[in-house]
Amino acid sequence: MKKQAPRNMLRAGATAIAVMLSAMANTAVAQEFKLRFATSVASTQEASYKEMEAFAKRVKERSKGRMELQLFPGEQLGAQKKVNEMISSGANIMNMTDYGQMGQFVPDAGVLAGPYIFGSMDQASKLFRSPVFKDVSDRLEQKGIKVIMADGLFGARHMLADRPIRKPDDLKGMTMRVPPSPIMVETFKSFGARPTEIPFAELYNALQSNVVNGAESPFGTIWGSKLHEVRKVISRTNHQIMYTTWVTSSNFYKGLPADLQQILMEEGRKSAENLTKATVAEDEKFADQLRALGVQVIADVDVPAFQKASAGVYQSLPGVTPGFVDKARAAMAGN
Repeated sequence: MKKQAPRNMLRAGATAIAVMLSAMANTAVAQEFKLRFATSVASTQEASYKEMEAFAKRVKERSKGRMELQLFPGEQLGAQKKVNEMISSGANIMNMTDYGQMGQFVPDAGVLAGPYIFGSMDQASKLFRSPVFKDVSDRLEQKGIKVIMADGLFGARHMLADRPIRKPDDLKGMTMRVPPSPIMVETFKSFGARPTEIPFAELYNALQSNVVNGAESPFGTIWGSKLHEVRKVISRTNHQIMYTTWVTSSNFYKGLPADLQQILMEEGRKSAENLTKATVAEDEKFADQLRALGVQVIADVDVPAFQKASAGVYQSLPGVTPGFVDKARAAMAGN
């Protein structure tokens, strides 16, 4: 009987090692990933923020808790430009941003946030599904930025001021807040205004203290951020049909298991569809709510005059690949 003791000890040791290895394997399989999800949107009632919440919930459910996103509204992680730079450098962050902001990394991306570039949502859809856009997306990835959601409609942007803006001449001498976006700066220069880049989180105070005379945003953003409290006139210039893009670090994305990569991309496409539908449905409702709060919405705007004034912006935008604008327009035409 005594001779069996070493055997029993060996068996017990082998069992313990097997249990330990199994636990280690299970730990590896069940590795969890955390991702901070940032936005400049402050109101949790806006369609874009609601879709961020829905996206985070779907990703967590499909991944069985292996991936969790924590939302940071109102530029809590910093201004968009700073957050995008952090992402490009490898930070585990996802940001709801736009192609004007992406223009600092790939100038051609800024064209997608240009004045009157999209004649319709159908044209935009064709471009975002074209080889022209894939090339832009690939070049962003080379800069450390992975596009998870490409084309969620954020809304048409209009001008907010203390008086109507019906034609470009009405902007002469006015200081207008614009996002930190090369294409938006050039656009407002072409309109005759003095564009000033100010982080969105600082915009309310900038208007209240008259650091700037006016700003521009979609109806939903104006309502959600209470900008109507400090300016009471919105002119429907429709100078930009804005599509938001959700981006994260290329290195973070590449480090994910293949199934989690697939979940992010599939849910990103679903969010683009959901957000576009919600924005279309709610845009005019926000306009009505603003009217009810005493805001004057100016409809008789000379849009062709704004289109003409900004027509040369694409040629003056630094770094744009020669011929890119023509390629983009050809893609929108289905050519």
